[in-house]
Amino acid sequence: MPRPFEPFADALRAARDIVRERAGAVAQAAVQADPHAYDEACNALAVRIAQAIVDAGEAATAHGRDHEAA
Repeated sequence: MPRPFEPFADALRAARDIVRERAGAVAQAAVQADPHAYDEACNALAVRIAQAIVDAGEAATAHGRDHEAA
């Protein structure tokens, strides 16, 4: 049985996956005490998570429009 449409739950799952992918770069920069690399890694992590949230919001809006049209 398919899951119901859950855009924000999907965004949270995506964010968790992104953290798993990007956390190593943040940790490595912190261990190396490289402030520039640390900032870059944190920014990349934040941007990827923000994009997942925006994408979820757009998906929810599109789903709502599709659902209303049906």
